[in-house]
Amino acid sequence: MEFYITQKDWKKVLDYAQASYDEFKSEIGGFLVAKKDKDGDIVLSEPEILEQDVTGGTTEMEKAAVADYYVKTAMKHGKDVRFVWWHSHANMSAFWSGTDTNTMKEYANDDWSAFLVVNIRGDYKFRVCVWNPIKAHEDTDLKVIDAKARSIPKAIKDSVSKLCNKPVTAIANYKYSKVAKQTSLYDRDDWTKDNYAYNYYGYNYQSNFGHRHELSGDKMFDSTLDILNEWNELYTEGEFTFKEWLKEVKNWNKLLKRKKATFSIKEFTDNELQLNSGFYSGYNPMDFIDYEEENEQNIKV
Repeated sequence: MEFYITQKDWKKVLDYAQASYDEFKSEIGGFLVAKKDKDGDIVLSEPEILEQDVTGGTTEMEKAAVADYYVKTAMKHGKDVRFVWWHSHANMSAFWSGTDTNTMKEYANDDWSAFLVVNIRGDYKFRVCVWNPIKAHEDTDLKVIDAKARSIPKAIKDSVSKLCNKPVTAIANYKYSKVAKQTSLYDRDDWTKDNYAYNYYGYNYQSNFGHRHELSGDKMFDSTLDILNEWNELYTEGEFTFKEWLKEVKNWNKLLKRKKATFSIKEFTDNELQLNSGFYSGYNPMDFIDYEEENEQNIKV
């Protein structure tokens, strides 16, 4: 048994992904219908999106909209149909996150289910999960019939704008404004106010306690957040590879060690970086910081 999708329907999935990225810099999700053809193979068709909240790292469809979709589709196709959950990873790589695999379990049934993740470049992973008589899953090929180049129709863009909402989330407790660009990453000794892009509020918490509570006036610490934001933005925009990101982090951590800093940048794996660098929503640079252990009870604030 093989799995197919027409060029028209494949293009529509990618168009939804691209339109959501263009509009919100976010993921997006929806459903496909999977039915057997005369040769016993499975054809995926009729990609749709439903009302949902979208962010740079998540997408959540409204439960009422999903229920209505099930009823409508079952009335149209009968019982001999499967619903394929698909979603995008914006401009990141196509991979199965922990959230994705947990969501798959919600679709467990007496037979099998299928799942698709794509990015705006057309990379994908397609997984088939068998639930009975034993649980098993396999990533397999999804063959696109008559693949061609694509452009995004206006109707797709309008649909994404209408049905998707991007929740407003706070990134951190400090405000920032870009006022200067880094000129030298690793040889700077002055760490003056003018050399980092975040406004310095003068809290004067030069300690681990202040860092943990996002009340840092430590110029080295704020400069680290500044350059970290630049690297993460380059990574999420596809201008930095993971290896390039990690190389910069390692070099910066060497500098912090020479400066006897009480913190460093976490040296994430590729998957960890993808899960934590949703720069446009839910992203917090403080999650990238490791701190040295110290007795905070002895710190007077």
